[in-house]
Amino acid sequence: MDTCITVWHWPHQERWYDEGIRNSLTLIKEAGFTHINWNPDSGSSYWLADAEIEFTSRIVTDAGLKVHSVHGSNGRNPITEIGHRNPGPFAMETRKDFLSPHEWQRRSGVELLRNRVDLAAAFQSPNIVLHIDINDNVFGSEAAERAFFDPLFQSLDEIRPYCVEKGVQIAAETLLCANAQNFLNLYDRLFARYGKEFIGVCFDCGHWELIEPGKLSVLERFADRLIATHIHDNFGAMDNHLLPFDGRLDWHTIASAIAATPYQTPLNFETPMDRYGIPESAYYRRAHSVAVRLEEMVAEARERKST
Repeated sequence: MDTCITVWHWPHQERWYDEGIRNSLTLIKEAGFTHINWNPDSGSSYWLADAEIEFTSRIVTDAGLKVHSVHGSNGRNPITEIGHRNPGPFAMETRKDFLSPHEWQRRSGVELLRNRVDLAAAFQSPNIVLHIDINDNVFGSEAAERAFFDPLFQSLDEIRPYCVEKGVQIAAETLLCANAQNFLNLYDRLFARYGKEFIGVCFDCGHWELIEPGKLSVLERFADRLIATHIHDNFGAMDNHLLPFDGRLDWHTIASAIAATPYQTPLNFETPMDRYGIPESAYYRRAHSVAVRLEEMVAEARERKST
């Protein structure tokens, strides 16, 4: 059975960017996982050189793993770009922003996105997950809507031919920066303009529980666009990113809803080990047993629907 978990980077490790990740990949494989979601550098505008892309794809292959998804970067993540000694201001990464009204900045964001498409293509990953940071003010007026969607559509228009050429889709993630209805509005706009070959949904079940508790309208309305998943649990108050069944989410309902879509498993567990305080190897073993349980639930739900 195919199973997938996110690879994180842990900066406390010496040489986290090669030997640290290589060790994690080995432990993930030993625990029984077949696929990974690549997450290092997702929250930064760091530029991956060709040699890094080649090396990274090689260590994943050497570990005997496949890449189910790559977390891209939108250049707007709140991570310090320039270090300052305390006390002092923090400079945040905003210069490569594909949503910027400033043309040089928007084009820089598109180049950053293209860099992550190159990484996904080297991995033979079918998609990259992208944060599109909509907020609840976007649909408040025609002017606000134009200000948001004009640079977004221009950037997506520019990257679309490259994604299609490379065979890499964009999966727009369900986030926490707007209410559920405005995410549905966002997807309405995106999918009216772009086809399935280019863009779809990344369903983050933990995020969706926080913005629409107990409901799954995004899967009901856009089932045919589901191409990536971020699977994790919480208690309805914080974005905990726990393993499934450790929080309050209704996994039978979620498994049934995913089973009703054409989504190609495995599900991707976006569950960092630092939530648990146990050795990395023990964490991956526990996570794998949970992943198998949830994959079986989806498979059983699909079997019921087919009979």
